Amino acid sequence: MSKAFAGALLCSTVFLVAAPAEAQKAQDTLRVAYKVPISTTDIYYDPQPEMALTSAAVFDMLVAFDAKTKTLRPSLAESWKQVTPTVIEMKLREGIKFHDGSPFTADDVVYTLTYITDPKSNLRSTALWSFIEKVEKIDDHNVRITTKSPTPYALARLAAATPIFPKAVHSRLENKADFGRRTPIGTGPYKVVSVDASSGIKLVRNDDYKPAGSWNARARIKNVHLLPMPDPQTQIAQLLTGGIDIILESPKDQSEQLTTMPNITSTAVGNTVYTYMLFDAAGRSGVEPLTKPEVRRALAMAVDRPLLAKAIMAGGDMVKVVDAPCSPAAQVGCVATPIKFKHDPKAARDLLAKAGYPNGFDVQITTLTGAEKLGEAIAGQLRAIGVRASMDHTTFVAFRTKQTAGKFQILVAHYSSGGTSDVNSVLQTYLENESRDYWRDKELAKLATASAIEMDPKQRDDLLRQTFDMMNDKTLLLPLTTFPAVLVHTTDLVLPQVSTIFTGPEFNNIAWK
Repeated sequence: MSKAFAGALLCSTVFLVAAPAEAQKAQDTLRVAYKVPISTTDIYYDPQPEMALTSAAVFDMLVAFDAKTKTLRPSLAESWKQVTPTVIEMKLREGIKFHDGSPFTADDVVYTLTYITDPKSNLRSTALWSFIEKVEKIDDHNVRITTKSPTPYALARLAAATPIFPKAVHSRLENKADFGRRTPIGTGPYKVVSVDASSGIKLVRNDDYKPAGSWNARARIKNVHLLPMPDPQTQIAQLLTGGIDIILESPKDQSEQLTTMPNITSTAVGNTVYTYMLFDAAGRSGVEPLTKPEVRRALAMAVDRPLLAKAIMAGGDMVKVVDAPCSPAAQVGCVATPIKFKHDPKAARDLLAKAGYPNGFDVQITTLTGAEKLGEAIAGQLRAIGVRASMDHTTFVAFRTKQTAGKFQILVAHYSSGGTSDVNSVLQTYLENESRDYWRDKELAKLATASAIEMDPKQRDDLLRQTFDMMNDKTLLLPLTTFPAVLVHTTDLVLPQVSTIFTGPEFNNIAWK
């Protein structure tokens, strides 16, 4: 949307903002715009980013990650014990009921975890739980989870988008896709009133909800209405005329324009998302200069990370420069020695010349949706040292096709870590899938593999620090910034400032002033 159009829209709607917002507060209804089509509440069936918010409202998981303290907390599981490096025993909370009044038991846990790990279920994300060997019922309120190998990140994975479904309801459905749209019954802080592809999803507070602690809070707002609204201009118009209360993931220019309006503000929410610049050090794309460490270091020195954090990224002071490809505020294991080199264009040019490229070279930067402006800014900084950087802005489908084909030269993107509060998902992304590995570094892969099975937290942190430091020493990847979710909303709302859900905070943690 152009600034002229935005200004006209803002001016024309000033008088419309306050009254509708106050009316919705009086009705105790929070209205949120979703960019993606709405057809289900089942994140296993439709793992879209915004679906994580819906899932967290309706369903509970076995454990919860408390983003404020960076610790795992009870949720449906009251406690757990690592019996052996490959066996976890969990004691489940008693007295928990599903929204239909039926009791939550070990049968539901065994059923759900078996369902999501069964290849026959044909779920898109089955690989996320591939570490699970089997799940057993000890009694009605105790279960045993056996992993295929020592898995220090197992609980973190169970705390991220792993809702527990009622066996009695889900198992009877011939078409499992019907569960999320026709019979979505969970144990979470909100109950589903209706699911409609046209009008959205309506939720109502579960007044019988029993939180495990402050990290599992009761819902503050009674009603939530999730509205399908893919067009950004429509979202803006609806916010300004009182049709919605929150816009999720607002870019910098949009949020800055909208917050000049009376009764409109924004909140930056820290999450697991970070931005990065990846180099094809293995030479898969055929760009020979990138295989040289001196060239990669020169390119990294050309990038002014603090400037990018301030000028390009939305979120103000919540945006931090990072020294590892992870989010220190929301992830365990995000440890690295601070990067030694600084932004220095002259030294970068000298290093390029020393490496044999005094006149620079041609290189293409690929960006993923949401990182276009970041990529363009970096391209400008590379051109300043004589590197002729061109751009290729891709859709997600084109991104995956190009990635698998080995066509990335430089990639500027963001990654959510799958909302997981452990950095193992980061290392898996870059190193465990051959089609995504642009480094082919056996020494680094060995360190990452060791960290993935080390159960002692201190020893694991040491391995992770060595892994991230090696990435930096070899300049395989340049960590850039955190990428908080910036939500634009009416001023009568209070939002928390940290969440592991990368699109925004849990609805039960949002309140009226």
